[in-house]
Amino acid sequence: MTKLELKEISMKYERKYILEDLILEVNHGELLVLLGESGCGKTSLLKIIAGIIKPEKGDILMDGENITHLAPQKRKIGYVPQAQVLFPHMKIRENISFGLEAHRFDKQEIEDKIKWVAELTQIEDLLDRYPSEISGGQKQRVALGRAMAIEPRLLLLDEPLSSIDASGRESLALTIRRIQKETETTTLYVTHNQEEARLICDRVALMYDGKIQQIGKVIEIDKNPLNLIIAKIMGSVNIWSIEFIEKKDKHSIITTPIGSFQLPYEIIKHKPTGIKIPAEVIELSFDIGSTDHRSDTSNFILNGKIKSIVEKDEETHRIIIDLSETVSEYIKVDCKKELIKKELKPNQEVILHIDPLEVILI
Repeated sequence: MTKLELKEISMKYERKYILEDLILEVNHGELLVLLGESGCGKTSLLKIIAGIIKPEKGDILMDGENITHLAPQKRKIGYVPQAQVLFPHMKIRENISFGLEAHRFDKQEIEDKIKWVAELTQIEDLLDRYPSEISGGQKQRVALGRAMAIEPRLLLLDEPLSSIDASGRESLALTIRRIQKETETTTLYVTHNQEEARLICDRVALMYDGKIQQIGKVIEIDKNPLNLIIAKIMGSVNIWSIEFIEKKDKHSIITTPIGSFQLPYEIIKHKPTGIKIPAEVIELSFDIGSTDHRSDTSNFILNGKIKSIVEKDEETHRIIIDLSETVSEYIKVDCKKELIKKELKPNQEVILHIDPLEVILI
């Protein structure tokens, strides 16, 4: 198992920093997902670690050894790029053995390694086929097997599921996780898809503006994102920016795109950038003609129309509601099926009740 340390890595592209003083540690035997929007520098960072491109500044350490200026072939790093780079004129067996021959393994070692990675990646029946004869998911398994054949100290995976159809993504993701656990290979996995991160990672590192902005367990970041950008990258629902904050009589009035709300406390510790309203804490009422909700001064009251209803799971409906007071804003509400007493339908008017204490500042 290997520990990877990146110290103040910087790189420019057309006079603009795409990586700037980036710091990151990947622990021994860990699968860490590097999550960020497309174009934020994730692939460039992998190429720097692999030795394909050189940073303008900074150091790369593996188990304390500085490998910043070491040739790529001497780093013993397995790298699987986004596009499967398989030799079309070679059979799968030969594609896997190519890298082993370059590392000067003898014939018996090569045969043993091919057998091992074929079983590991479940491609035993593909060894005598050509790349044109197998699917995208199978090609990615071959690319993964080829990277694992050298028993790398570190495995780098760049958007490994991006070219796979929906039905094969979860299977391949779980295969990657199983292989990583079985071999205890330290792995850095790049994606812009937060669902992939949730499925397989030990920890996730959020990247934008050329730096790692937050790192931790998925559940920790979900609960406490440092700011609105991170909440968006994590795919949080019901988040809005804060446009203005006013303090009044030990209360705080926050203005957002969906309205102004009074919180029953002063915001003291930090200046939040947004709010999050968990979908499961919102209560709905459907009797629009009733005046009961007007006396409900303890909650935020919003009006809307049902846009669509989807079955989230066996027990819960997710209701998407267009908000009446705003243009192009909607909110998601999770309701237990047994609590919904009447039939719901699109364009039905509803009233939303939100406890201010349930509003999360981010």
